[in-house]
Amino acid sequence: MRIKYFIIALALLLSLFVYLFFRTEQTVVNYLFIKIWGGEPFYQSRAWVTSHVNLSNFQTYSLPEALWILAITLLSKRYIIKIGAFNISLWYLPLLLAFGFEFFQWMNWSKGSADLNDLWGGLLFWALGMTVFPEREPKISLFQSFNIHALLCTGAYAVVYLAHVIN
Repeated sequence: MRIKYFIIALALLLSLFVYLFFRTEQTVVNYLFIKIWGGEPFYQSRAWVTSHVNLSNFQTYSLPEALWILAITLLSKRYIIKIGAFNISLWYLPLLLAFGFEFFQWMNWSKGSADLNDLWGGLLFWALGMTVFPEREPKISLFQSFNIHALLCTGAYAVVYLAHVIN
């Protein structure tokens, strides 16, 4: 169980690393870091990291989303949401979000470029999350028993807003 949370934390931290040092300063997370940390230290750190670490386009633009998909898959696959008499499993929600993001970009309804690498990366990391750590606990309603795991699950979904491009 602890290894699962280690992988979740590592996936989100690696995604954060890429966003901070290799993506545009116009994302919400970078804007917040600049405001909190200060512009000069942020840009100096960013210059040092980018001069010592080279990332491919896939690592820069597709891997962060795939890592996020892995994290939310591991966190949400044990939950359901009850709507009336229906129980909707959150098992497929990470995959639905990955395809939804790309569809919105393809339709020019959001910033970004629709990319097959994002789809393949999301699908691969979703499948990895579904198979590597099988869920042994029974499915429960996300909001029925709100504990630290449910809070982490909800928070991991909210983190996607930090990747939003402001301008």
